[in-house]
Amino acid sequence: MTRKITIILVVLTFASLSLANAATSPAFEKMKTLVGDWKAEIPGMGEARAKYSLHSDGSALVEELSMHGDNMVTVYYPTADGMAMTHYCSTHNQPHMVASGGPDKISFAEVSVDNLPSKDAEHMKGVDFTFKDADHFTATWMHSGGGKDMAMPFAFARVK
Repeated sequence: MTRKITIILVVLTFASLSLANAATSPAFEKMKTLVGDWKAEIPGMGEARAKYSLHSDGSALVEELSMHGDNMVTVYYPTADGMAMTHYCSTHNQPHMVASGGPDKISFAEVSVDNLPSKDAEHMKGVDFTFKDADHFTATWMHSGGGKDMAMPFAFARVK
């Protein structure tokens, strides 16, 4: 009897681990299609490059954004309610955002910001991803600072 209970517990444990690992969202699955290298010409700012890669058994999508010799990292991940992200900004703060929408437009909105010296300090407060096709998307970042918001669209093309 004890052996049967042990076997049942082992099977249930593996089944629950498999289900936990499978937890994802349609929006996160769409974001995962960005894996690879991208570039964009930003009017008045020059070239931007982005690299998307999967980590942690496919449960984290890491974006490395480079422009003007500056590098920033954003980590996107599924949650119980959908998807969230943390942006590690060159302004030395870390906005946390949650996603809404899909499948062709995913919007992230700020829920909190770590290391923000004041509410008027510069930081990113949102980003909209608009998917055109497998090789083109636009990421429109919303920058906030000094009481003003500014939209910064990045029209990316896949590097082949």
